Amino acid sequence: MITFFQEREIEKYLLEKKISGKLLTEIKDHMISQILEIQSHENLNFKSSFERTKIEWNGDLMMVRKNMFSRQKITKIAYKIDKVENVNIFFKSMIFALLFVGFQIILAIILSENWYSNVNAVLKIGFVLLPFVILGMYIKQKRLDFKTSQKNIVINNFVHPLFVFFVTILLDNIIELPKKSYKVFYEYVNLESHGEITTDVFIKCLIACVFLLVLYLFSYFSLKENIKKYSKLNKLYS
Repeated sequence: MITFFQEREIEKYLLEKKISGKLLTEIKDHMISQILEIQSHENLNFKSSFERTKIEWNGDLMMVRKNMFSRQKITKIAYKIDKVENVNIFFKSMIFALLFVGFQIILAIILSENWYSNVNAVLKIGFVLLPFVILGMYIKQKRLDFKTSQKNIVINNFVHPLFVFFVTILLDNIIELPKKSYKVFYEYVNLESHGEITTDVFIKCLIACVFLLVLYLFSYFSLKENIKKYSKLNKLYS
């Protein structure tokens, strides 16, 4: 059996490795099972069994750089998990961006030009507010980060959401799109001559729309996930 104090010793070791929350609980449970197995088969005491277990976990618990922009280090297992989460967030952002483009094309087919303009005016308000929402979420994350700074908690981002956000704003201003680019879909779908909206211009606008929207959404979903993690950790350690 593992005593209360032995369990706290395992937790202390994992906290020193900047592991917390659900991941800490999962690794601790695995370590306890391994320690008990070693004690049962090799008749070793807790200290010797724990040291053996640490060696077995050495690869996953070795410290690596948090990301390419940070000097802070986290465990390799946390890095791998975060990398997978960021890939999932990217694909989630891609799906939402493609759905938005599909929604625009459907609106262009079924609505009159006046109604299409009205709907896009509402959507445009959302896009104007989105950068401020993202900045507000980042400020909230930093506040939560400050509250948990004494608890050895690390929220990792394989790609920093604020970095992606500023890159998006930069690209949004660099990429040249037609005036009233929000009507590109409507004009291309409905005007036979396409006017100024040639196929090349339409494809360029389509790619730019998807690319920029994916980056904006990646920033938003990353920050949303971080805030959720901080909120759970605050409840756990409060």
